[in-house]
Amino acid sequence: MKFKMMIMLSAFLLVYSSIALSQSKETGAIIGTVIDEEGAPLPGVNVTISSPNIMGDRTTVTDANGRFRFPALRPGVYSAKAELPGFNTVVRKEIRLHSTTRLTADFTMEIATLEEKVTVIAESPTVDVKSSETASVTLSDDILRSMPTAQFAVDIVNLAPGVSGDVAYGASDSTGISYQVDGVDVGDPELGSAWVFLDYNIIEEAKVMGIGLNAEYGAFTGVIFNSITKSGGNEFSGHAEIIGQSTNKKFLGMDNFWATDNNQAYIDDNTGLTSPIEGLWDSSFHLGGPFIKDKLWFFLGLQYYRSLERPTGLVDPNFSDYKQPRFFLRLTSQLSSRFNLSGFYEYDEYMGTNRSTGTTSPTPETGVSQDSLEHVGNLNLTFILSPSTFIDFKGSYFWGYYYLPPQGEGTAVWDYEQYIWLHNNQWEAWYDRKRAQGNVALSHYVEDFIGGNHDFKFGAEFEWGWARSRSEHTGYVEGIGAHTYISDYYLSYGYLYAYQYDGYDYNSTYTRTELFAQDSWSISDNLTLNFGLRYSMMRGYVKYIDGSVYSANRIAPRFGLAWDIFGDHKTVLKGHWGRFTEAMMTGVFDRLNPVSAFSDWVVYYGDNDADESGDWTEWYRVVPEETFLADNIKHPYMDQWTVGIERELFKDASIGISYINRRWKSILGTYDLLGQYEEITEYDPTTGAPYTVYNQLNPGERQLVLANIEKDPSKFIMDDVYRQYHGVVFLFNKRFSDRWQLLASYVWSKCTGTIDNGFGDDVGWGGDTYDPNWWINRDGSTYNDPTHMIKLQGSYILPLDIHFNAYFRFLTGNTYNRGVRFSLDQGRTTILSEAHGSRRFENRTNLDLRLEKTFTFKDRFRLGLMIDIFNVFNVDTITDWGTTINSSWYEDDPTAYPASDGHRVYSLVNPRAIRLGIRFFF
Repeated sequence: MKFKMMIMLSAFLLVYSSIALSQSKETGAIIGTVIDEEGAPLPGVNVTISSPNIMGDRTTVTDANGRFRFPALRPGVYSAKAELPGFNTVVRKEIRLHSTTRLTADFTMEIATLEEKVTVIAESPTVDVKSSETASVTLSDDILRSMPTAQFAVDIVNLAPGVSGDVAYGASDSTGISYQVDGVDVGDPELGSAWVFLDYNIIEEAKVMGIGLNAEYGAFTGVIFNSITKSGGNEFSGHAEIIGQSTNKKFLGMDNFWATDNNQAYIDDNTGLTSPIEGLWDSSFHLGGPFIKDKLWFFLGLQYYRSLERPTGLVDPNFSDYKQPRFFLRLTSQLSSRFNLSGFYEYDEYMGTNRSTGTTSPTPETGVSQDSLEHVGNLNLTFILSPSTFIDFKGSYFWGYYYLPPQGEGTAVWDYEQYIWLHNNQWEAWYDRKRAQGNVALSHYVEDFIGGNHDFKFGAEFEWGWARSRSEHTGYVEGIGAHTYISDYYLSYGYLYAYQYDGYDYNSTYTRTELFAQDSWSISDNLTLNFGLRYSMMRGYVKYIDGSVYSANRIAPRFGLAWDIFGDHKTVLKGHWGRFTEAMMTGVFDRLNPVSAFSDWVVYYGDNDADESGDWTEWYRVVPEETFLADNIKHPYMDQWTVGIERELFKDASIGISYINRRWKSILGTYDLLGQYEEITEYDPTTGAPYTVYNQLNPGERQLVLANIEKDPSKFIMDDVYRQYHGVVFLFNKRFSDRWQLLASYVWSKCTGTIDNGFGDDVGWGGDTYDPNWWINRDGSTYNDPTHMIKLQGSYILPLDIHFNAYFRFLTGNTYNRGVRFSLDQGRTTILSEAHGSRRFENRTNLDLRLEKTFTFKDRFRLGLMIDIFNVFNVDTITDWGTTINSSWYEDDPTAYPASDGHRVYSLVNPRAIRLGIRFFF
């Protein structure tokens, strides 16, 4: 029935409007009205726009109401000119257009005198007064090329307000972000994290958006992070760059030149604790230009990116070392003035050693290496039928893998006394991925129709994804066999544990089909209502099972308004309510793979020399059982409402404030049909406080059901299931002009719930929700809950053409809480002894600087010499430490093992470091 309703709605819009909006995910639009001195509309005016980013000038004629529009424009700087016999020609320059925006550029034309003249209007619009979208940020080429960063493309999203550590406005880590390139999703098909790693210097602009979006945007509950790639131009241009940062601290006899330490405050009670160190070699070459002017452009990118990192605690002098060669080629063609075709191919490798090393895996043999590569293709076609109607098609495909073989030999051993792994990594894994997507949209603008002017849009998306994930334990133990590791957790009591797992083999595919329809209805010149509806159909499939194992549909309505308060296109009040459906991923239903995809998980115990004698006794085993899917499953989603106001302050500058309210619903998790528990009392080993915990009477027996979990003690779901976020965003944006730019934001927020915002939490990968002990003290603040978040990214050109660039951020520390571990019949169980997120790490403050001296030759060639300084004040903030009493936190005995205030230190912020670079533009 819902599907039929959507088809009927789509058919209605097709018949009565032809359908859709004047911009897309990677294009924008310029619209406006031409009037005379008396305010009367002027029909028949020739309006022409030009830009280096489009092939040839575009011209249109104003209609009977004096209106004009230029749809489907690539981001860039535009000039617009209005001409009519008998009137002075009027020009607007420096119209800075970004993707997804519609800028209003009106003209007032005066009757010409005997001596014709051209009037230049320097001011250009900065505020989109038609869209309900708010708190979005466009990170333009000016910002991206100026800020001192690691130049790792997927990290750009963390430059935006409201985003930290890949968590966006309270959504789950990584899985809540839709990683897109040129408007199509390129995230991991399994759980949505970043997969395609572009060359940083091929990005024209990056758009981070998620608040107040219309129905065109779906498959996310955090933000959409869309990277627009460069396309060349009518003039040949190029760029070569080398950036280097050494891991050798000395330079020309100077100690601590490239980097210093920031572990001094902790080294006395953390013997062997090392500071993190990063090294980098990034060399790249880019060339763009025409094969045929105004017909066929190319853009070529070659990059060799090598990153070295020694995380906190990794034994000196070892580093994780990643080599990443990349190739990129984009072709852009204009087959006619109305027909544009573009596409790109990307190839890259991601080859590294010493992955997964750190404080608890401090030597290379306890890490894994990585072998991975990918091929990415993208195609975009735009057909402009008229200034009022255009069709846009996008398609993409990628194939890739990453394999993680262990670097050690023998059996991995967890040394509880030192709290580190020995000999080997306990896991090895293989991951294969494919993804294909196609989007089509038809846009149409119609005037004086049903009470106003309408921008209609109708579209469809289809996505297919495949993910195969395999993993198993490494090692061999005499008396047990292969795929086993050892823990000496109870060695002080005279015996060892051993864990055997032959592994799992998820082999899953999914399809996501979505239809959307929306209308931007301008009731008057000042008021626009944005209506939309999105219909989603998700299907999941696993190998060796016929038919779909997961099926869910959803209708997601959206409604917004934009009120141009004073009618001058400078102040707009925005409001929006919408429902946003979680992306489809194989991780949603991987647990529904057949029993044959899983092995038994077996726990053994033996005396303190059992690993030598082979004298082990099986304690219990968990035999894989089919996981069932609950009836009437619903796909997770998020409801959001927001209100905000945006104001143009002066040339190229705007300020905005927005309130955001979000709540995640239909969260997935599992409950157990077989588990039987008794309530018992255990005591805190430090305080002696009693806790009621749940001891399993039938350990090893389990029958899980994947469901939209809700509080139900009969299923041992012991608390309400929810997560909610509310925040206020202040945003000031001064685009680059008059020698300076500044992007400044402050976000106050609060995120609470029983479901955290870690990786995959919304789709059931955040913990053992079937275990009643997991729910103890679960309600509280989420782990990533920065109450205050300040980000300043700015540039100023000093005398002698010296560019001063700074990136400052302040974030409230992440939360943590105290945990207590007990030995129950089902094994070691950790509970929260206080409300989740009741404590916080120190606030994080950091300042990075870049100085660049530019030399210009013959007005065409530029040479830049750069020095970056990261963590200028060399702060030493601890970002993670142990929180489990008598395991990783000896609160009553800080000297029990290397610790800070009794906590095992896991990570520090990176200390002060220097990076040098040279780049040449031609």
